[in-house]
Order: sequence, then structure tokens, then C-alpha cells
Amino acid sequence: MSQTFNTVRKFGSRIAAGATGLMLTGAAMAQAVDPFDTAVTTVTGKVETYGAALVGVAAVAVVFFVAIKYVKKISKAA
Repeated sequence: MSQTFNTVRKFGSRIAAGATGLMLTGAAMAQAVDPFDTAVTTVTGKVETYGAALVGVAAVAVVFFVAIKYVKKISKAA
């Protein structure tokens, strides 16, 4: 009896840890929605929302820098 108890005590924690790991792995694989798909959908929506505004800001920045270039060529400017 003592021998059996020692064997169970020796391997019981390993078996319990393995069983817990298997349960958690199964739970993780049973996700309703893939987090990567959710992230891609979110980023796509944000790009569609802010994309045109960012292109407009970039165009204004280019015009500003070109204007600065020509203002510097004027001899009495700033």
C-alpha cells in the first residue's frame, strides 16, 4: 500500500499538470473569433476611415514645403 501511495504521489502532480495543460490548450483552440482576423478587420476599417484624410494632410505638407522653397528664393523675404 505504501509503495502504491508513493508512486501516485510521485507522478500525480505531473499527471495533474499535464491534464490541466491539455484542458487549457483545448480551451484556447476553441476561440469563437480568431484574434488575428479581428485585428486585421479593425486596422482595415481604420485605414478606410483615416486614409483619405492622411493623403490630404500629405498633399498639404508637400505644397507647404514647395512654397517654403520658393519663398527662400525671394531676396527680401523673412
